[in-house]
Amino acid sequence: MSVSYKRVALCYFMAVVLFFVCVLRVSVVAVTPEYAKAAVGERSRKIVLSYKRGTIFDTNMTPLTNARTKTYAIIFEEAMAITALYEYFSRDEIDRITEEIRKNGFSVRSVSRTISASGVYCFQAVSHIDDNTLAKHIIGYTDSENKGVSGLQLAFDSLLSSEEETSVTFTLDGHSKVILGDEPRINNGADVEKNGVKITIDKEIQQIAEQEATAINCGAIIITEVGTGKIRAMVSRPEYSLENLGEALNSADTPLINRALYAYNIGSVFKPCVVAAGLDNFIDGKVNCTGYTDVDGLTFSCHKTSGHGEVDINDALKYSCNSFFYTYIQDVGAQGVINTAKLAGLTGEIQLADGIVNRKGSLGDTNTILNSKRALANLSIGQGAMMLSPLAINNLYMAIAGDGVYRTPTLVEGKVENGNLTEAEPLPKEVRVMKSSTASTLKASLATVLEEGGTGENAKPELTSAAGKTGTAQTGIKKDGKRVTNSWFCGFFPLENPKYAVTILAENSSGGCGGVFADIADGITALESNRG
Repeated sequence: MSVSYKRVALCYFMAVVLFFVCVLRVSVVAVTPEYAKAAVGERSRKIVLSYKRGTIFDTNMTPLTNARTKTYAIIFEEAMAITALYEYFSRDEIDRITEEIRKNGFSVRSVSRTISASGVYCFQAVSHIDDNTLAKHIIGYTDSENKGVSGLQLAFDSLLSSEEETSVTFTLDGHSKVILGDEPRINNGADVEKNGVKITIDKEIQQIAEQEATAINCGAIIITEVGTGKIRAMVSRPEYSLENLGEALNSADTPLINRALYAYNIGSVFKPCVVAAGLDNFIDGKVNCTGYTDVDGLTFSCHKTSGHGEVDINDALKYSCNSFFYTYIQDVGAQGVINTAKLAGLTGEIQLADGIVNRKGSLGDTNTILNSKRALANLSIGQGAMMLSPLAINNLYMAIAGDGVYRTPTLVEGKVENGNLTEAEPLPKEVRVMKSSTASTLKASLATVLEEGGTGENAKPELTSAAGKTGTAQTGIKKDGKRVTNSWFCGFFPLENPKYAVTILAENSSGGCGGVFADIADGITALESNRG
């Protein structure tokens, strides 16, 4: 009996030892990295909201994209969560949220304020672009796969793209349900935002231009820096919603196109080009405007049918006298005007970045202009077959403001790595369009346009001096039985030492846009005063 007892006791002891060895073995395995990683994979859920993109910086290295944070709500399947949503969303939107939860187990929404409810987790993350983003037509937008589709987003897609993600990782319980009481892990991929591209746009000047552009239903605004050609603001109207691109695609106003780069009927803002060609060849002139001018047997009318009387170059620009230009251009000749227009880059392409190019302009058929006095008369006032973009015609005014010289407009300053500018783009070479003396005469004459009695007197700013030219262009189109005209204003300021050239287009408008120019000039002047 004693032997059997000892044998049983020994077996029992061995069994206990083996049990503890096994327990110890399992415990060791449980804390190895490989097992822990697998366990996390089984007990967590990562929700990827988006993949990060690099930043588009303005000329002062202020972010234009990745510029704001948004509050996001991740909504899970819980009765109290759905009930709470009625305070924040419409019934239709709640139906969509509910359907997403049914399919995916959750739904994500951008919200204006935190939703306090069980089953809803709210957090803040950087928003790459949204409806508050400035310069949408330049920056462009991305698709559902975070790839650039238009504008700079497309031109620099390989530079801006990344695999870094904005994500939230939740802990799951034994039933694969999110444990909302546990704080999730948030990944914002901040380092990606230090890389990107620097452009010439000045955020604060762009803000001024966009604010004043609200007075224009359809059209564009260009603001460039005289001397460098750097584009400080570019606006196209109407605006569009980055969060509702479908609506823009179906709009009759085609808001997705960048009107600053499209060619339009130009009107009287072309007249200084005719004067520049004449003065460079020492052609002065005086004309007695009776309201009508015979050109090769056809009567051409001035906008003032009672006539302006005797006018010289200065008066012709101040009052925008058509009769003067019908006659003056015949003395100047077609080739001289064509040459000046080409030097100013009015008809050529201007490439701002890959895929961002202005629509090539035209003065009309060259042979017709060279051989027809009537076609030449139309050319003198910017009518006929002439079509130019706002970006292109602005070159002429940069040249006048710059003592006869301008540089091709630029948009990109260089690439940014880790917050520092690299591979800086050089400035284009200077182009002389006209003699310095010609530019000086034009500056003085265009200043009178803004004085009392001038066609642009409403364009005179209060805080600075300026010069410019109005234009009303016939399009040959009728809408609702009325002739469609485009209004223009091109100018520069301050007059004594011009720093900015501005072009404004208002489609289907006859009211003029000189007031918009005045407000822009005053706004930028006040801005620079505050900057010191």
